[in-house]
Amino acid sequence: MVAAAALVAAVATRAPAQPSESLTSLQEHAQRLGDNVTGLERDLQVINDKKARLTREITEASAEIGVLEDGVHDAELAYQAALDAYVARAVDAYKDGASVNLDYLLSAETFEELDTVMEARAQSAGEFAEALRDAQEKKAAAERVQAQIDERKQKLLDRNAEVTALSDELATTLQQRRSTLRALSADITKLQRMAAAEAARSAQPDQTFTKLLHGSGPAQGIPDGYAGTGVSFSGIASWYGPGFEGQHTANGDIFDPDLFTAASRDLPLGTWLYVQHDGHGVVVLVNDRGPYIDDRILDLSQAAAEAIGITGLGWIDAEILVKT
Repeated sequence: MVAAAALVAAVATRAPAQPSESLTSLQEHAQRLGDNVTGLERDLQVINDKKARLTREITEASAEIGVLEDGVHDAELAYQAALDAYVARAVDAYKDGASVNLDYLLSAETFEELDTVMEARAQSAGEFAEALRDAQEKKAAAERVQAQIDERKQKLLDRNAEVTALSDELATTLQQRRSTLRALSADITKLQRMAAAEAARSAQPDQTFTKLLHGSGPAQGIPDGYAGTGVSFSGIASWYGPGFEGQHTANGDIFDPDLFTAASRDLPLGTWLYVQHDGHGVVVLVNDRGPYIDDRILDLSQAAAEAIGITGLGWIDAEILVKT
């Protein structure tokens, strides 16, 4: 912005060629900055897409953890039930003590029957212990899986935090670049206006030509300072103005529709004419070529045409003059 402001200030004080040079430099800078903004916008879109994917993965991981937590809860209930059963069996065994074993021993009628009874009791105790071990293993397995998913989710959260920080930083940079580009564009617009104003000033007729036209304009009869030559002609005249301002005429002058000039196909450039239409007269200088339509003999400037009441085409009488 400082450089841009300096360029704007420089345009106001340097030669006419400088504004275009400054404008070109500023436009090139704006183009580079615009390309940078476009690149940042592309990068930000990629980062935001990655952030969206991570958010979806985090959501999926959270859902998996929810299911696993239900599984862990069920495993804990199963483990607690198995533990309760095992403890209850151990308490029963303790309460039964040797008297129960003795009852079983005395109730057996044969050694085979006694062996079967004791084996059944031992098997029953082993089943309780096995059920407890199985429940404990399932609980531990569920907790391990949950821990793995928790770890994966935490990694996703960490990555998401990094991506979010990068996205925020990139968005801030992009906002700054856009702001700078807007300011730069405003500076370019100012320079363009200044260049246009400079071009308009350069396109104005110089003082020499303006002095030359002194004495031209509306006149009722040939004015002082001029003399008629007796050489005259008549025909259809047209006029021109809008769209030709600032352009060079055939003799190198800058065309100004507010000056009293005319264009002719045949008369020498620099010829003075007294032109009349509908009772009105005007003195003009021929400094351009035209009109290029066969039935027209003169193309008057807008000011000259208005002075004698021509708004489109009009029949004129003209006499060649000389300055005295």
